[in-house]
Amino acid sequence: MITEEIKKISWRQAPSISKVMLGGPISIEEVVAVARHGAKVEFGEEYIDRVNRCRAHVDHFSREEKAIYGITTGLGENWNRFISQEDREIVQRNHVLSHSCSVGEPLEDECVRAMMFVMLQHFGSGHTGMRMAPLELLAGMLNAGVVPVVPGHGSVGYICYEAHIGSVLIGEGQAVYGRQRMNGSEALNAAGLDPVVLSSKEGLTIVSGTTSVTAIGALGLYDSLMIAQTADVAGAMSLEVLKGTLMAMDPRIQEVRPHRHQGDTASNVRRLLEDSEIERTYRGHRVQDALSLRCIPQLHGAAKKILTDVLETVSVELNSSVDNPLIFDTEDGGEALMGCNADGSYVGMGCDCAIIALTGLAKMSERRLDRTVNHHVSELPAFLNANPGFNNGLMIPQYAAAGLLGEMKTLSHPSTVDNGFTCANQEDYTSMGANAAVKLYRGASLAKYILSVEILNACQAQDFYDIAPSPATKAVHDRVRQEVPKVEQDTFMSPLMEAIARMVKNGEILSAAESVTGPLEF
Repeated sequence: MITEEIKKISWRQAPSISKVMLGGPISIEEVVAVARHGAKVEFGEEYIDRVNRCRAHVDHFSREEKAIYGITTGLGENWNRFISQEDREIVQRNHVLSHSCSVGEPLEDECVRAMMFVMLQHFGSGHTGMRMAPLELLAGMLNAGVVPVVPGHGSVGYICYEAHIGSVLIGEGQAVYGRQRMNGSEALNAAGLDPVVLSSKEGLTIVSGTTSVTAIGALGLYDSLMIAQTADVAGAMSLEVLKGTLMAMDPRIQEVRPHRHQGDTASNVRRLLEDSEIERTYRGHRVQDALSLRCIPQLHGAAKKILTDVLETVSVELNSSVDNPLIFDTEDGGEALMGCNADGSYVGMGCDCAIIALTGLAKMSERRLDRTVNHHVSELPAFLNANPGFNNGLMIPQYAAAGLLGEMKTLSHPSTVDNGFTCANQEDYTSMGANAAVKLYRGASLAKYILSVEILNACQAQDFYDIAPSPATKAVHDRVRQEVPKVEQDTFMSPLMEAIARMVKNGEILSAAESVTGPLEF
């Protein structure tokens, strides 16, 4: 049921979402809307009813003093130690503070906001036992713009990142409010909010689960999906200016190797180059093209297949119960089951696969953009230099793309094959999913720059033709030229690349192309 509801939502809707009502399934674009675009969060009646019903079970367990992990017992290695009712608030507070030990430069604000939003979704599943009070504060922080400071290093897949958010909930730690960094209690007070006192199980729930893996992975995946779709546009532009042939895009070739994403990619390239005078003039110019042009359907298709699979995984994870223990209704009242839905392997392995797919796209993009500045293969002016002599033209952006690609290759080593031994071997296996999610998030940021150089080169190459490009690639060229002029003389290059990279990330390149073609297939 969850998967079917998610499939109805387009992943490109995020900027238009202004409010998210919690209670039903959420989507990756709603995570982006809250984290990146400031969408507000509200609770539906169904959400509140679930939370209150489940919390009643926790209160009953607590009064019974039955041995249930995190409710009547200690935490971690202290799982076999009974905790009296009067000490449980102390244990939960201490648990959050002791786990606030990630270090180094902070995670980006949007990553923290994504984590806070995913916390709300996970904690309100009806199986965690959280009260509404801490959830209302968490939503209040999101809506008011209070962002906990979360140091970005030291997670084995959960626990530490989440604890820094939990510390601000209890008035500790640090947070940013109104662009000022201050103590958690000061930030809450400045926003008109009050800290909470955590009750049984709540400190444990805050640091448990797959919050960080899912939230950061969702942001990285969203950007990766946009990059993958935009790569079809960039590839078509390069194919056109390099006098390539559309033979490799022939539907008959795709039909005898019927991977859906391969066929859709080939269709996209054909649509993007429809009515191109350049393509028509040079049709048959070469017997066949280099692999970076000829294999666009195959490599782009394979990458999109991986990203589509990961999207399904992240979508399921966003709408799952990932705490330990989990609480269920029974005929006699309720039951707490100890397990480990808190493990981050699903999304962690997905993120490892996604960064490999994204690096494959970037690898091919870098090879295409190199061909456009290499006059030995492009039949265009060397380095697309409009005024040779004292100018380098577009020689050096290719260097930057090669360096960026090298960094992405390093990020492509899988994190989830690693392991850590924690909690005196009670946790003798850890997913390392957070590291995988952060790698994907960082890799997507790098990949957009590589595509920006390919688009920069393709637009410059278009300007050397006296015959018309396709309407779709011309629309992209014209959008780019609104901010990035043709490079006539050597200039400060970084702002040009940044401008196009911003257009890639925001979907403006894709929108320009689709203003002619209509929605492209993913």
